Amino acid sequence: MSALVRHRDSIGETSLGMEEEEIAVRVENGRANPERTLRPIMYASWLLGVGVGRPKNSPKWMTMLIRAIHFAVCSVIVAFSAMDFADFGKEFTSELFEIMYCVNETGRHLAAYYYVYHIIRHYDKWAELMEILERFDENVGKGSAPIDDRSVRIGQILAILLVLLFGPISLIAHVLYYYLTAPDQIFASDLLLYYTIAQTLINSFVFDIVVYAIRQRFRAIGETMGQSSNERFGIYRIASKIRRIRRLYNELCCAVTTVNEIYGVDLLLCSTNAFVLVVAKLFRIYMSAVERKNGFIFLNNVIWMIYGGQLVAMCWVCTLTHREINKIGLCVSEFALNGNRETVVKSDQLASSRNFWNEEPRQRLERAATTTTTSSSSHCRSPIRDELNDFSLELHRYRLAFTACDYFEMDNSLLTRVSEINRRKYSFVSVITTYLIILVQFYKPERYFGRAENE
Repeated sequence: MSALVRHRDSIGETSLGMEEEEIAVRVENGRANPERTLRPIMYASWLLGVGVGRPKNSPKWMTMLIRAIHFAVCSVIVAFSAMDFADFGKEFTSELFEIMYCVNETGRHLAAYYYVYHIIRHYDKWAELMEILERFDENVGKGSAPIDDRSVRIGQILAILLVLLFGPISLIAHVLYYYLTAPDQIFASDLLLYYTIAQTLINSFVFDIVVYAIRQRFRAIGETMGQSSNERFGIYRIASKIRRIRRLYNELCCAVTTVNEIYGVDLLLCSTNAFVLVVAKLFRIYMSAVERKNGFIFLNNVIWMIYGGQLVAMCWVCTLTHREINKIGLCVSEFALNGNRETVVKSDQLASSRNFWNEEPRQRLERAATTTTTSSSSHCRSPIRDELNDFSLELHRYRLAFTACDYFEMDNSLLTRVSEINRRKYSFVSVITTYLIILVQFYKPERYFGRAENE
């Protein structure tokens, strides 16, 4: 009897391997690969000289030449900002404003330099990320849920349109408006600011689109897992399908790790820069309203909304990806609760009994003994149960998240909900509000100094 059990196990393992080879089919030739799908926004970021996206067959010298040109432009922006700082200092007498302006400009220029330097540090990472996503798409079988990349293409179109709107179109509108109303209010640093805004937006949009593409693949895994719970195949066929889903999930885990390696410092700079700029612009709007200098209130409102919305979009797309990852765990739990093991065993026995009368008498005896052993040992062994347990442990043990150099996680809790960082609780909105209250309390308007001199 033990020999028959070992024989049955060897047959089961062989059939499991055959099922894996059968299920792990290649994807249809008509499906577009991720690199072709992300090509529009990748070319936009490459030409604007930010991020790590680059064409697959582009020579390295061309990429470095583009970065050198943008590095020179960034240096010109720094020079004009330093020259215009004296003119801005004449408008407001507050030392707090000068400090906030210096901190804001320093952070913005450091971020711009890092965006240009980004590809030098991670030159091969973009190709590695595209290879991981392409391998995932190739390993998705015909029985899996389809990957919907239409929303990714639509998101790229919207991202490029927003960059054009807040970049060159806003620059032209700014020049025309102040040329017709107040020509003396046209500063070179303000005009070059639109170039920096375009670079910042396209850099963050590339991150958003890449994370959203990963989110669509996690969603396909969850839908495939949900479909598997309703299927009635053999034990080894379902177990092999769950194992294939686990392999696909591990490939996406590698993609998330690669994204964190590429954009860790980038997310940290973007979050810090957004925080400082929002505080500085809101404080400057308050100063303009108090001192009745309304020349740049509209422009400052637009700028802080752009940078604040940029951070909100990054947190939002990361939250959507976390939701899809959590849905996979729910699908695994639902599969374990609703999976009818007896029906699966019976389907195996029914499929094997179809060939029972076509075999030799000796083979019939061996099959009958194997069936008896299977029915008696099905309560203690189940390949499906083993795969589900391993998958559940993997989901709970390794928590996926997009982080800014492991300082904090990028999700909606960073914005409004109080999150704990290094045993201290923070919230983006609450910290901004706190700093604004402190600045307003210590701010003394220009009229205050005039009254003090008269007294």
